[in-house]
This record gives sequence, structure tokens and C-alpha cells, in this order.
Amino acid sequence: MMNSPPSSSESAPFNDPNDQVEELDSDKHYHHPVWPKRWHHPDFTKEASENWEKEPWYRSTTDRITHRFLTKQFPYHFPWGYIIYRTVYTPESEELWPIAKEKLIRVMHEWMKGELHHETRYGNDPRPEQLIEESHKDVIISDPGRWDGASIEQVRAHFAQYLRKIKQEEHCDDSRFAVCLMIDERSLNSLVKTDDPHGGFVGVVDGRYDTAKRYDSPLYRGFMRSLVCALWPLYLNLQFDQMEQLCPKVPDGWIPVYDEGDGTAQDQDGNFIPKNFGRRRPVRSAQQGCGRG
Repeated sequence: MMNSPPSSSESAPFNDPNDQVEELDSDKHYHHPVWPKRWHHPDFTKEASENWEKEPWYRSTTDRITHRFLTKQFPYHFPWGYIIYRTVYTPESEELWPIAKEKLIRVMHEWMKGELHHETRYGNDPRPEQLIEESHKDVIISDPGRWDGASIEQVRAHFAQYLRKIKQEEHCDDSRFAVCLMIDERSLNSLVKTDDPHGGFVGVVDGRYDTAKRYDSPLYRGFMRSLVCALWPLYLNLQFDQMEQLCPKVPDGWIPVYDEGDGTAQDQDGNFIPKNFGRRRPVRSAQQGCGRG
């Protein structure tokens, strides 16, 4: 078993990663041009994964979400992870950015291991969680010359172009291509300037949002925030639902915030909507949320 930590790679030194994109091959592991080399893991080769069924953990963990996540995916679903746009490059952010990246990874992995720690009836073999942890690799789009202060629309346009190039314009079951994340100064500060080890939020951008399309919710704008503790549940749910279905419905003027449950809302500065402020609930909610609301 390989015990190297999961990694998030910064953009390689060429003008636009989208110019280097390759079409997806369902029989190969996912690759993004910002990564200097292709991902490889000895336990995710075709031969190794076919032998999973012979390992003790396979039968004892069949009811765990992590087991299903591993065994229902195709090779190109791995490594798994988000495409993340960094849009803040102040001197302070240079110090905070590594801390924020580490927190994103740590909190996602802690939530991913939730069943292992709290649902012992599903078995206590940690092997599925280890495999998922070791196959996590985010894509970090980071270029101060291009992305410093970039808007939601600019991030969406670039992500949408990427989806077209890999022929994933339509909704698919790979969460990496369902949305991208956006970390601006507010979200960066929310992650690192808090005493809450699981606190903070990031922006979530729907790359397929179309201003000309009529959505069920007239207030849907293809953008929401997600609490960092909800990023793993969000990744799971995006395999089945589009962002429009998962985005909380909130009053005009507020930013919807995904929290795995009924959802909540914030103002631009990250202040939560008052609890007695009436709002409609989202169309579909997952399990009990990790946030407030």
C-alpha cells in the first residue's frame, strides 16, 4: 500500500491549461495538464482493482458509502477531487494558501471517514477509506497574471471551455466535472481565520449554467457556497444530482450555502442568515447537515 499523502498541484508554467487538454479515455486514469506527470497508484491498476474482491475488506464493508464509491467508479474517475480556482494573490494570501489547502484536504478526509468511526455495524476495516484518501488529487488552477480578482463569470467561462474540450458539456456522473470550486479572499479568510477546525466555506460554480435557460428556481444563478465540512457529501451527491437540485433556495440578495442538509445562506462577508428569516428549503436534502441554518 502506498502511504504518500494526497496532493494538490499548482498550474504548470504554460499560458492556459485548456490549450493542453486531452480527451478523456474511460479506460485510463484522469489526467489534467497542470499535473507534471500522470497519476499512478499500485492499488488502482486494472489487475490490482480486479483483485479487491479477494481481499477481506471487500465483503465486510459492502454497506459503506466508501465501498460503493470505490467499486462503482470507472478508471477515469480516479484520482478523484475538485477543480479549484484560486483568485486571490495578496502577500498575505501567499502565507495563508498552503494552510487553506491542507485544511480542505484534512476536513474532506475526516468527513469521508465518518462511517468508519461512527457506524461500526458497517464493518471496521479502514481499507476503503485508505484507498479513497490515497486517490485524492485536486486540480489547482493558479496564475496571478490571469486569475487575480477573477469574477465568477470568468471562472465559469474557463471551466465551461474545459468541459467542452473534454466533451463533458452535458451532466455526467463524474463529480469532478459537475462543478468547480473558487477560493477568493473571503473564502480564504473563512478557512484560516477561524478557531473552528472544520469551519470555513468555498465558492461552488456551475459550469453548465445558462443565463438563457429557465430553471425551476428563478433565483438560481449557478453559484453557491459550500461549507468545507460539506465538500465530501457534495462530491457524493453530484454523482446523482445536478448543482441546481442541490443548491438551497434562499431569499434574493443572499448567497445560498450548501451544508449537506437543508442548506442555509450568507451575505457577501460570510454572515449567516438569521434563523428566524423565512426561506424555502432545497428540493433535495442529503443527510443531517454539518453547518448551521
